[in-house]
Amino acid sequence: MSIFRKLLYVSTAKRLKKAKRSIQERKFSSHSHPKTYDWKWGSKGFNRIATVNHLIAITGGLNSKYLEIGCESNTLFDSVASNYKTGVDPASGGTHRMTSDEFFANNKEIFNVIFIDGLHEYEQVHRDACNALNSVEVGGYIAFHDFLPSTWKEHHVPRISNAWTGDCWKLAVQLIEAKGVEFVILDIDHGVGLMKKLANDWSIPNVDKDLESAEFDYFVEVLDRLPINSFNDGLTKVIGA
Repeated sequence: MSIFRKLLYVSTAKRLKKAKRSIQERKFSSHSHPKTYDWKWGSKGFNRIATVNHLIAITGGLNSKYLEIGCESNTLFDSVASNYKTGVDPASGGTHRMTSDEFFANNKEIFNVIFIDGLHEYEQVHRDACNALNSVEVGGYIAFHDFLPSTWKEHHVPRISNAWTGDCWKLAVQLIEAKGVEFVILDIDHGVGLMKKLANDWSIPNVDKDLESAEFDYFVEVLDRLPINSFNDGLTKVIGA
């Protein structure tokens, strides 16, 4: 294929994707909400890579066992300073080409640190969280990406925008009530959820159908209840639990 044809193909694909997003946005316009949040992610000075590498450093360093769910381009995976890394993604990146459900169904290994950045839908991230708690040591850590959407379109399921956190935040609402864990949201990098497993007899509320159907207006309503902390304060709280 010539360079011209490649450029034409890429340009056409981008236009079709933009048109599809526009059609989806109109389809779900009844879910729209005027509230927007300017989280200023670029000014925070820390991101998920800094978070994971700090957790790796305090749980064995290069010998820490790390699991990543959702690797894509390996931006995080290749930056983690561990010799024992497992990455799960059905499409690209990592070490295992399968879904998280398939991986956890056969996993026997116990990890020190787990990062979850898979399918950004409440029911799936709830299942990933429960499976991760069964696969991490007591005193180990589980982190999540994308707990703080900026707009209703960024939150919306199904996906209708390029920037997408999905409705992972719904799990955060339930983790406030969870037992046997310590949980905060770090106000960095689209909202990094951070959880420490305190005991084997942990519990998380089951998937809630009313919460599952909730839209962005409910996020706006419950935001003040979420345990949002600065990077340093959040790490101190969770690590010290």
